[in-house]
Amino acid sequence: MVNIIESATLDDIALYLQREDGIEPQAAYREAQSVIDNFNDMMEKGLIKGWYFDELGHLELLPSDSAMRTICNTK
Repeated sequence: MVNIIESATLDDIALYLQREDGIEPQAAYREAQSVIDNFNDMMEKGLIKGWYFDELGHLELLPSDSAMRTICNTK
């Protein structure tokens, strides 16, 4: 899974928000774009490598190696 980058598309996230939060389609797309913008910001800061839906259908973040080292060092 280390090479996952943006595997959950705008459409995927919008549908997820519609299903999980009951958001109307247009609002779901606006919210999904905001989510992706925030994910891209996190990628630019080196916090994550990407995002994806896990086998249970949950939207997950893939932490960067440096973020994982920080997490492991604080435990």
